Amino acid sequence: MAGKPLKKRILDEIKQKGGADYLFEQIASGKTMTQLAKQYGCNRQYFSTSINTIPDYAKALVRARQEAADALVEQGLEMVDDLDGSSSNSEILATREKVQWRKFMAGSYNQERYGNRPQTNVNISIGDMHLDALRKFNSDVAANKTKTIDVDYEDVTDE
Repeated sequence: MAGKPLKKRILDEIKQKGGADYLFEQIASGKTMTQLAKQYGCNRQYFSTSINTIPDYAKALVRARQEAADALVEQGLEMVDDLDGSSSNSEILATREKVQWRKFMAGSYNQERYGNRPQTNVNISIGDMHLDALRKFNSDVAANKTKTIDVDYEDVTDE
């Protein structure tokens, strides 16, 4: 890393602070990669690329994001709890937007727990099922798979 003193400094400082455990704590508590990058005096992309060159750090980031989803949801709850009867409409609207964004981020970080899954609607038509059963029965009769009872009947009408 002779040609990359910033990357070396970033990785050395993270290692001194606890390495993968430090990164996990920072991201899991709700801190963003952008905030960490500013702390180290670089842009987000450079910071992310530098961190992801170390496999243990990359694994810690993946686990931390799942945990960060919970932190984002908790932050949203705190924001809503901070509103009271004297809150103005603009404060309520601003809080709603912030909470919605945290919900989105939580869903991105932990799809299984907070993600929006498409709902599947199932329609059942009893009439269609009955017609299908009749068609199957008729085709079985035509193929001699089903035994039928031949009955002669007598028409007993008043005519």
